[in-house]
Amino acid sequence: MDNHDQPKATAYAGAGISPVPEPGKDAEPPEPYRGIYLMPMFMCLYSDDLDESEVFWTQGLGFINLYTMPGMMIHLRRWAFQDVLIRKSGSNTGDPDTDMESIGSLSVAVTEKQISKIVDACERLRPGSTSAPLRKPWNSLEARIHTPEGLILILTAALAVDKQKAQVYLNSHGQ
Repeated sequence: MDNHDQPKATAYAGAGISPVPEPGKDAEPPEPYRGIYLMPMFMCLYSDDLDESEVFWTQGLGFINLYTMPGMMIHLRRWAFQDVLIRKSGSNTGDPDTDMESIGSLSVAVTEKQISKIVDACERLRPGSTSAPLRKPWNSLEARIHTPEGLILILTAALAVDKQKAQVYLNSHGQ
């Protein structure tokens, strides 16, 4: 991989702050992060039923409820930098933004040992809302989950890299 904006020596300096563990079958997932930080990016979804959304995201996807504004919004988090705000939608909310529908997809990093457990938990909560994990050509195992808000959530487990093959590839491509 070539990063034209940074010198090679610092191209991966940010890896030290990532909560994602080194890929592999024995990778241990970190605990949900309960600290407070200024979120560099987050997803905001809208739900007619905040209670249903909270159960699905916490019991199915393994997020924690970090903060609640009863009847208005829940702030959910899994690992550091995996924040989702779910706001109440529907009529009588007093906010024109809440009438928006959730569309699109969001990819969330998980470990290889977590992916099937999360898919199974979500399938129990919402039958027909999941796909089986599939190996993808970009060296990951992925599963799709349709949330109660209409979002396509893609669980992505990076697979271990054969470092010798990767070095041969990089050498042959002038890296």
